[in-house]
Amino acid sequence: MNVKKWFVAALLISGLWLTTTKETNAEANASIHNESIYDLYVDRYFNKVVSNDINVNAQDPNAFAGGDFLGIVEKMDHIKDMGFTIISIGPVFATDTYDGKRVLDFNEIEKRFGTPEEFQELIKVAHKKGMKIVVGFPLNNFSENHIWNMDTKKKEWIVKTENGVMQVDLANPEVQQELEKDIMDFAKKYEIDGVKFSELDGAPTSFINEMIASLKEVRNPMYAIALEDSDANFDTNYSNQLLVDFREAFKNTDLPSKEIASTNDNDLLMIDHLNTERFTYFSALENVFPPTRIKIAMGAILAMPGVPYMSYGTEIAMNGQIPQESHQVMNFRVDEDITNYLKDINSIRNKSETLRTGKTELLKNENGYIVFKRYSDKETFIVVVNNTSGTQRIDLSSDVVGENKELRGIFESDIVRPNDDGKYRLVLDRELVEIYQVTDRKGLNTSYIVAMCVAYLLFILFLVTVWKKGKQRKLEKQ
Repeated sequence: MNVKKWFVAALLISGLWLTTTKETNAEANASIHNESIYDLYVDRYFNKVVSNDINVNAQDPNAFAGGDFLGIVEKMDHIKDMGFTIISIGPVFATDTYDGKRVLDFNEIEKRFGTPEEFQELIKVAHKKGMKIVVGFPLNNFSENHIWNMDTKKKEWIVKTENGVMQVDLANPEVQQELEKDIMDFAKKYEIDGVKFSELDGAPTSFINEMIASLKEVRNPMYAIALEDSDANFDTNYSNQLLVDFREAFKNTDLPSKEIASTNDNDLLMIDHLNTERFTYFSALENVFPPTRIKIAMGAILAMPGVPYMSYGTEIAMNGQIPQESHQVMNFRVDEDITNYLKDINSIRNKSETLRTGKTELLKNENGYIVFKRYSDKETFIVVVNNTSGTQRIDLSSDVVGENKELRGIFESDIVRPNDDGKYRLVLDRELVEIYQVTDRKGLNTSYIVAMCVAYLLFILFLVTVWKKGKQRKLEKQ
């Protein structure tokens, strides 16, 4: 984006939204539809405290790397600046593994991640910044060293122990009761904002629903999500097929995109998660530039109906096919191109209730060229996703846009007015996402012209001042 376009975009983003709703925060608009989720593992994010680095080996991809709660606090502004409202941090209980899955005891916080007080500090800081914390809670496949395996009475709950993993009978009422007690005690002790359930295989839907209902009585909001297909009453709908559809549509240009055309407000929208291959892996196989692929994919996700979900490291195009590659320690010293893009588009989404929860009308969808309308009683947007290898054009009638309107492009700074035939012609270069706000036609944009004139005037005054001072110094030397 050149200087002029950057200046126009900055004006639009900062000033065009005066008529829209206020930005979401931790208390107001407490609905999953207003959220966007950033997912990470505590151990893989940032190592702030060295005193808890017990048996840490950052060179071993299977070992603990040293990340901790205060490390997330240290880098929380990085997540907030990108516009995400929820931080999903994985399981935090005493564990054998860096990802927290091999739980040893639900009644203890993993000491390598930090102290209970430091965990409380993480939650407190997040809430102060208007963000929420969701914690992972696996229902099965714990460590073989789990405290239940040391209890003679509870050994009957265990189905099998193999390769260091203990599997319990989730149909057993005693197991269900104990698990529900563990998560309820944890939720009451710490002011978490939600739970991400995992290892659901074998868990009756009625049992999961009972846990969800109990959790929601503890605090509002208390979100319940899962990254597994389930009929339980989760706040979001996860579909592995939808994830694959998004990945396949955006890993390259000119690919079929009809499968992603009709997402719902409750759908989790993502291109990968921490249990899959990285999206970068698939785009790299296509011999294309992954950052561009990520930007257009996330641009579409953040403008479509649904709840955006992004894995840590996506903003630096982290690559990986297997966990040892995909779960790298986060690198903050990289190019900020994707980060800045996410910051801009999430800023628009967070300020507009219509882009989060408004109605949707699909106008075109053909091999990566997707045009849709997001609208409400308050405002209207036209979103254009050009995930093709060439410039694309669409002519919209006044039936779609409205009479005597103009469309203002947020990123490419276009202002589109109806032509002689009453059509609004939108032209967008390849591999770009543009969001047009529909406004009443104003003719000359007086505020923009005034702002530009003031900017140019100040610049000229600056040059004149510098020239005069330089001339004065020259005379003094003579």
